[in-house]
Amino acid sequence: MKFRVLTTLFLLTFANGTWEYDHFIHQDSLIVAELGSVVIIPCSHSDDFINTVLWYKHSVGKKPLLIAYSEHGSESVTYENGFDNPNRYFIRSETDSINLTIKHLEEYDFATYYCGVSFLNIIKFGEGTILLRKEGDEMIRTTVLQQPVSDRLHSGDSVTLQCSVIGQICAGEYSVYWFRHSSGHSDPGIIYAHDNSSDQCMERSESASSTQSCVYSLSQTELTPTDTGVYYCAVATCGKIHLGNGTKLNIEAFTFRNPVVLTLFIISLIAVIVNIFLVKLIHKMHKKETSKQPRNQRNQTEETDALNYAALSLSKKPTTSKRSSGKTSQEETVYSSITVQ
Repeated sequence: MKFRVLTTLFLLTFANGTWEYDHFIHQDSLIVAELGSVVIIPCSHSDDFINTVLWYKHSVGKKPLLIAYSEHGSESVTYENGFDNPNRYFIRSETDSINLTIKHLEEYDFATYYCGVSFLNIIKFGEGTILLRKEGDEMIRTTVLQQPVSDRLHSGDSVTLQCSVIGQICAGEYSVYWFRHSSGHSDPGIIYAHDNSSDQCMERSESASSTQSCVYSLSQTELTPTDTGVYYCAVATCGKIHLGNGTKLNIEAFTFRNPVVLTLFIISLIAVIVNIFLVKLIHKMHKKETSKQPRNQRNQTEETDALNYAALSLSKKPTTSKRSSGKTSQEETVYSSITVQ
């Protein structure tokens, strides 16, 4: 019993520790490149508790696509979803890095690229690298990108939404707004605003052009199902409003997050119930045996006490001689034992 409980506790602790393990993954936040050029998107990661390394491509409004994956420590790479073209895509996997090279950049190559590592059934991603198109010495437009939330959310959780604004530096003030649109409400409502937050921006100078990459965050704590909806980031600058692609949050009621933990919990609960039933059954049988023992002893005592003696006197007809009568009576007295069961 004790061994079973200790084993269950160990498995629960191991599952939780594995689930919460935080891998180190580093990616450049922004890379600007021209059509037809060659670009290398680097990714460095920790070397602990890793089975597989992989790359995903995410275009705005589309589902993420798996580019390729490789077993950790192996130089062999498996390409998926049409990325198996060595003249266009190449991945170099090393002990603590996996770099993606894209040759002859085309229009649909400009997207967000995520590097990830997996351990057991858990995948951890980096912050992503945004690959933007550059035409000549100027960027085409100001872009507002929002990162999706990969983890499942439950009541009571906390989450931080991120909004990246990439574009040319524009003199003057600008503001960043957060909107939430949920089902049942016709219009989105403003829930937060950033004003003059230039300290969150990083300036990049390439050729004769200056670009700016700004990152804004919105923290939400103690989430409830009423917080479900699509959160939009909007930037107002230079007389224009640039709207992000939105981040969808789906908050579920509290439940067990880890299926392994749930399975172990159910097994442990069943084991406890069975053990309680067996203990009660054994106790009942022992009590029954104890109650039967005095009764047997009492029956034996009653059988011993039931041994009685009875004296029977058998005599003939009386005679006239007193002397003869006394003698005959003494000789004809018989003792008999009778046992009553």
